Amino acid sequence: MSDAFRFETFVDVHSNIFNEYLGSVIAKLSRENEGYRAVRAEIESLYEKFPKVLGIFDTETAADLTEKECAALIKVIELKNRLTDMEMQSIYFRGCYDCVGYLKKAEVL
Repeated sequence: MSDAFRFETFVDVHSNIFNEYLGSVIAKLSRENEGYRAVRAEIESLYEKFPKVLGIFDTETAADLTEKECAALIKVIELKNRLTDMEMQSIYFRGCYDCVGYLKKAEVL
């Protein structure tokens, strides 16, 4: 290992902008992943068709939903979970990419 190498994690050095960094990884996912964009579009379509469903997420008041609106709400929650899974996978692989960079910098690879 190189004597000049000083191990610092990204979080150690840039903890003040870590959330922005994660946001940029997710923004890239949104730009480059058609499946991710399709899920977001499906959510937006449900919000347009059932505006009260969007209100569930935007307010803290009780809502009276029809059976169709309840089904749409369940679908939106499932889709949001799918987006979260895709985002976590993207962040995980970005971390793997960064790890390889650290190992190369440390002259281990």
